[in-house]
Amino acid sequence: MPFTVQGIPVVSRKHPVSKKYVPEGLSKRGLVKAADAALTEMTKAAKKDGVTIKLRSAYRSYATQETIFNRALKTYPSVEKAKRYNAEPGNSEHQTGLAADLWDGNTWGDAVARTKIGKWLWKHAPEYGWILRYPPDGKEEITGYIYEPWHYRYIGKEAAAAFEPNTTLTLEEYLGIDGTAENQ
Repeated sequence: MPFTVQGIPVVSRKHPVSKKYVPEGLSKRGLVKAADAALTEMTKAAKKDGVTIKLRSAYRSYATQETIFNRALKTYPSVEKAKRYNAEPGNSEHQTGLAADLWDGNTWGDAVARTKIGKWLWKHAPEYGWILRYPPDGKEEITGYIYEPWHYRYIGKEAAAAFEPNTTLTLEEYLGIDGTAENQ
């Protein structure tokens, strides 16, 4: 089971989940029921504003994350660099079915922030229970990961209400927990 604070599961380097952990009730899109419903609601609202939200990635098993991380180890010049951009198996929020990599179907990477979808999500995602999990402005020391303008995390509307539009508040700061002492 994931480490939980105020009813919110937290998965990070400091708070990993086991190899065997699989959330219950994953949708066909790889999200738990509440997250899937919230993504559907958010996608419809965005569409009304002329913005198309596409899901690039949701649930990943431990084994899938292990494959991704091992590939990163071969791609990046150092283990430290690979860890800035990729979660080790057991440390990925994708294993909870509560994380979603969102995009427009064309633009990826940091450039997502400058697209219509990136700007729309940055402003509206909390209204639907989603937060930008790895925000900009030096939050890597807290989260352990670089800014990822595509990586959104479902925490529910009530909790997300504390996240103002365009906020750089992290989940760790909101919950008052230590982020990633094992960051480096």
